[in-house]
Amino acid sequence: MTTVFKKGYLYVKEDGIRLWLWPKRWTLLREATITFHRNENTYQANMVIFLKDVIGISRCDVRQYCIEIKTKDKDYYVSCKGDEELYSWLDAIYERSPMIMDVSSPTDFQHKVHVGFDQLSGMFTGLPEQWAKLLQQSAITKDDYTKNPQAVIDVLDFYTKNNEQSQGASMYNPSASMSKTAALVPKNPVTAIKKASRSWGTDDLTRSTNGYPLAPTTSSPHMPKRASPRLPELPQRMSVLFDHDQPKVLQNAAAPHNLYSQMSPAGMVQMHKATAPPPPPPPPVAQPMPDKAKSDALAALTGKMNNMQVQAKPSPKEQRLSTMTEAQVMNKLRSIVSPKDPKVLYQKIKKVGQGASGSVYVARSLSTGKKVAIKQMDLSTQPRKELLVTEINVMKESQHINIVNYIESFLIHSMELWVVMEYMEGGALTDVIDNNNISERQIATICFEVTKGLQHLHSQSIIHRDIKSDNILMSIEGQVKITDFGFCAKLSESHSKRSTMVGTPYWMAPEVVKQKAYGPKVDIWSLGIMAIEMVENEPPYLDEEPLKALYLIATNGTPTLKKPEVLSPELKSFLAECLCVDVSSRANATDLLHHEFLTKAGSLTELSSLLRFRYK
Repeated sequence: MTTVFKKGYLYVKEDGIRLWLWPKRWTLLREATITFHRNENTYQANMVIFLKDVIGISRCDVRQYCIEIKTKDKDYYVSCKGDEELYSWLDAIYERSPMIMDVSSPTDFQHKVHVGFDQLSGMFTGLPEQWAKLLQQSAITKDDYTKNPQAVIDVLDFYTKNNEQSQGASMYNPSASMSKTAALVPKNPVTAIKKASRSWGTDDLTRSTNGYPLAPTTSSPHMPKRASPRLPELPQRMSVLFDHDQPKVLQNAAAPHNLYSQMSPAGMVQMHKATAPPPPPPPPVAQPMPDKAKSDALAALTGKMNNMQVQAKPSPKEQRLSTMTEAQVMNKLRSIVSPKDPKVLYQKIKKVGQGASGSVYVARSLSTGKKVAIKQMDLSTQPRKELLVTEINVMKESQHINIVNYIESFLIHSMELWVVMEYMEGGALTDVIDNNNISERQIATICFEVTKGLQHLHSQSIIHRDIKSDNILMSIEGQVKITDFGFCAKLSESHSKRSTMVGTPYWMAPEVVKQKAYGPKVDIWSLGIMAIEMVENEPPYLDEEPLKALYLIATNGTPTLKKPEVLSPELKSFLAECLCVDVSSRANATDLLHHEFLTKAGSLTELSSLLRFRYK
């Protein structure tokens, strides 16, 4: 008897059988077959699917938690009990279906798909149709193919996975559509570019004037929005390529730097008590940046060297981290929220946003009189509820003067989650950049405050993974704070590096795009890109189509400044420290706090003038 890799009860239906006939069957997945039995004690199978005949597998909307298995002769539908079980079966069947694996692969693409590059014709051979269409729609040129064909393949692989990840759920993300008719590319790419968001796969709860994710009811004339090209959608059947679960860690990564190796237990932070500013850090003990690495980064920033090209290595296949059922997740969520009734603790002042997954309100604490922000979410639209648990736990542990602080949360009738956060009336740094010319002294002040916040997160073994101006909020008094922990990752001593792909592409470090293991220094790279954003009003490559932008990040490494001659040597040195391609030479947060450029930081009151546009 062959090994059984997966088993359990599923509801099954053959194509052509009446829709309401969904018999419950004991299902066994072996190396070459899926067999369906009347019950677990019945040896004789009622139905057999040979995996060698499976040509497609995807989630479908025929029934809730339903998988469609396509074979050469007919289609089959199996219904599961929940998302976790659905994706577990999807992955298991996918991995053992040879005809699917010959078409595409969730990881290590170039080893499972026989893609080649013909130097004579300058074209790829064996490229899957989906990738060929994406490449045709992109701005990557034949010259780019010739210069670095491996980088093109890496970017296509990375882009495919991130597109699937962006359709998964985050704390403020509604259920992803599972329509089988999703377009591969926009019918009108020019229109798509004009209508696009800066973010990778943003929810319809877009950011408000106060920086919190929501859909603004009106547009403000003093807040021009920068647009980045939209990521073309991929066929939903490719959802089998993405692991719809918590971010994973590499099992055999090297031990972390001593700054990140200490874990802080949850619950050690007072939730309702503002944290005092940390004392000045001791002089950095890390080795200084090697001269060549620093000079290479400076030369790249000023456009005085050729593009650096590094070949990416395929990531090892990842294993699912979370195995919690929805009931277990809900029990965990109940254990970390307040049992009190929020309606007697807070008075809503006004709704400032509405989206498919919930609403955002400005409210007032009835005990203190202070304003707070309340994110009110409908849990029925949150298929990945385990991310809510992760985010709340991280926010509880991350109380700091430079982090938008979590206050408390409430679960109402197991259907609605209220998360109460510190209110930052100044809004997002993005709007400040769009409405001001920011001086170097002000840039130094903002970077100094953000770096202090990053040092705190990294000391807690937390990587933010989505540092950008949208996720930096300001108060009217000029306070600067990090927000949005939907993408954060917690490191452990044995799991000191990660290889998942999250964040926003234009701020991503090269090691993330190349799908290498990475650590806290990805936040430092993003900080450097954000500093360029304050100098040039946008991050590098924002005008590029996303695939081309990813290609440039992977091949160019350190971006080139538009006008390096107008910047001070201290600022250029700071950018070189942040944007060093060699991760071991890139500065950490403690190093940066002692950098000469950050010593130019002024007082927070000097930043309040940047918010005058709010009152025009």
